[in-house]
Amino acid sequence: MHPVGDNPAWSESYYFNFVDPETKIGMFTRMGFRPSNGWADALHVIYLPDNRVLFTYGRREIKTDLSRYDGDLCAGHLQLACLAPHERWQIAYNGPAQDIADPAILLTRSKARPQGWYTPANLDMQVTFECLSAPHYAARGVRGHFEQSGRAFGRIRLDDTVWEVSGYGVRDKSWGPRDWGAGQHNTEPAPRDAEQHSATPRPFLNWFSMNFGESVAMGGACMRGQDGVLRGEGWIMQDGRTGRWEGVTIDTDYAPGSLLHRAVRLEGHTEWGTDIRLHGRILSVCPTKIPMPGGATFVNEGLAEFLWDDRVGYGIAEHWHAVSL
Repeated sequence: MHPVGDNPAWSESYYFNFVDPETKIGMFTRMGFRPSNGWADALHVIYLPDNRVLFTYGRREIKTDLSRYDGDLCAGHLQLACLAPHERWQIAYNGPAQDIADPAILLTRSKARPQGWYTPANLDMQVTFECLSAPHYAARGVRGHFEQSGRAFGRIRLDDTVWEVSGYGVRDKSWGPRDWGAGQHNTEPAPRDAEQHSATPRPFLNWFSMNFGESVAMGGACMRGQDGVLRGEGWIMQDGRTGRWEGVTIDTDYAPGSLLHRAVRLEGHTEWGTDIRLHGRILSVCPTKIPMPGGATFVNEGLAEFLWDDRVGYGIAEHWHAVSL
């Protein structure tokens, strides 16, 4: 943990994802510590076949001195354990989950969701994450962020059903002020339900990561500029070396009348001069809602299959939408 700054939005977070290329079962999990709010929270989601997702969320009360939680990374029913710094982690969850047949329902206001929109279930998961690359730092100091590629393996049990999983993913660590609403700029009309959205979606941020087996991984983020184009930068790990992925732009296709993305196209070049053009097909989207003054931010987490020349990879494509109520 890092010393807590004065900004009331200060946060320290831990994030992991992975996708099993054989079963297409995936996961993303984020644990964040917000000392000014007095709590830590954990969002943990499993993507299952046939577009199902297992959704979980939990909180715990915390003190302002975060150093006491270096060896106590837990919130709700999620536990993270660092077995070797920058090398090996354990991700464990044992508790209730919402088994959701159609995750698009999460775009709908909770009061408007039909009875039985999810099935109560018990999730028991143990996954080990082994890092394959050194951390790539996008920022250091009082506002820091780094990412690493890795392989994940373990077991997921949902009630009486068990899956053995093995795949690749990315972890990141962030600390410093975190503004989930990006100043509430570029707000869009709030969707009344999962199928109604009158305006063309205009996400203010796109975050993405992907792995093409063990030897290639990449990730990054794009922000919307005044001209409407999403531009940014990232990193690439290829055959044992890690470098910058520069001049990245992203373009997105959406389901008609919806905030849910269906395909993405990314372009950019590496610091050593390789042009990269990727096409991503979204297999499933899990919307997550963060309430904000006067509206909300939807972080729509897309499980994606990526094509890069003759390579096939898997990862996560996040689209952040600020909506007004």
